[in-house]
Amino acid sequence: MDIPARPIPNYPQLRFGLPCYKMLLQRWQEERPDVIYLATEGPAGFSALRAAKKLGIPTVSGFHTNFDLYLKHYKLSLIKPLVDVYLKWFHNKTMATFAPTGWMIEELENKGYENVRRLSRGVDRELFSPTKRSEELRRSWNAGEIDRVLICVSRIAAEKNLDLSCKLFQERIEQGKAKAGVIVGDGPERERLSREYPQLIFPGCLSKADLAEHYASADVFVFPSTTETFGNVVTEALTSGLPVVAYDYAAPAEYIEPGRNGYLAILGNEDSLSSNLDKILRLSGLNLATMGREARASTKTADWKKIIGRFHRDLVEATREMPNFNLHQPSEPTCIEAHA
Repeated sequence: MDIPARPIPNYPQLRFGLPCYKMLLQRWQEERPDVIYLATEGPAGFSALRAAKKLGIPTVSGFHTNFDLYLKHYKLSLIKPLVDVYLKWFHNKTMATFAPTGWMIEELENKGYENVRRLSRGVDRELFSPTKRSEELRRSWNAGEIDRVLICVSRIAAEKNLDLSCKLFQERIEQGKAKAGVIVGDGPERERLSREYPQLIFPGCLSKADLAEHYASADVFVFPSTTETFGNVVTEALTSGLPVVAYDYAAPAEYIEPGRNGYLAILGNEDSLSSNLDKILRLSGLNLATMGREARASTKTADWKKIIGRFHRDLVEATREMPNFNLHQPSEPTCIEAHA
């Protein structure tokens, strides 16, 4: 189901859904959903919440984005208190709020969010695999078999802290500790960063197959973001056989065992991230390969079927108080195509 959307100012790659209360009301009167999962708190999400309440349809919500943490990167810190109040109000109007990690659940509960449950993220182990490693791609990066290639995959936006990745990558190349640094993705900061760090490789947005090949063809994944609710790229990198260096929160805190499949840095401490990257780069080729095998093994539990099964059970429990409500076995959901 498509709803009207507009590009986000200064970020045309992303769009936000416009108010659509009447459209949703009519659609759901004609074809009533069992339950509505609100994945956005923006105008489209608010319209969906209103329409669902009007029709008596149970709603749950997902906390996918730390909008409150993004504000400082766009010089909007003054409205953070208002955003905090609205986000808590919005989610507490639903029967449950789903968050992807224990760390995020604790953060929300400390802020007064009610009935917060876990909805983790799976990863495609067939798509992301060390078998996708390409020596041809590595040669295009001027990297030989024993050279070290650093990679980061992300939206290239201010809130992702990619200036730090670029700085760390270029320093290691200049020091001879790494042969190449690859920043995969697109966004409003890509042009500036590629201009300021000409030694680094910026391939842009990639197809799924090319993305899997890029992961597997690198040697170490570095993730500098401090604003994630999860960080899907972390489990994709681990599954591709890459040790990960990241801050100690969200998905990294749940999947990385320091010294086994990567290293965790003190949240927000750039020196800590830098020193932990050097720990990995000092490893022998044999030890780095061992860490890569452990990295892939560490995501075996990120199974979508199990996650969806648990989600269904949580939906049943969260909506049990609704009169005459019976949630059937999972079927193909209707998706509203819009963002924030």
